Amino acid sequence: MSDIPVTLGGQQYRMRPTYGAMKEIERRINLTFAEAYECALVGRLRILEMAEIIFQGCQAAGEEFDSVDAVGRAVFEDRVTSPALRESVVRFILGCLWSPEDAKKKWDDEAAPMVRPIPA
Repeated sequence: MSDIPVTLGGQQYRMRPTYGAMKEIERRINLTFAEAYECALVGRLRILEMAEIIFQGCQAAGEEFDSVDAVGRAVFEDRVTSPALRESVVRFILGCLWSPEDAKKKWDDEAAPMVRPIPA
């Protein structure tokens, strides 16, 4: 499974969809991944939920952060509503929920139009 890039504070990191990350995220945010997907899609993840998803995904890829709170502060600085940040989180969730081919189709057909800003 391929890593999903995410940029925080101008620095690029990788998130890896794994069973361990998925299990830990569900346990910590108290949402199923399907619920997290629906929330992420419409911009309804709380900052701590987004931070936890990014933290666990990055941990699975071997990235090092001091804590979930450090990620949360970076998310706050970059804004939880940032289309680029939301896109990374949605793509990571898709990678956990579906096969690569199905995730790409789901992104193209459903997620991208909802996550990306409408061109002016």
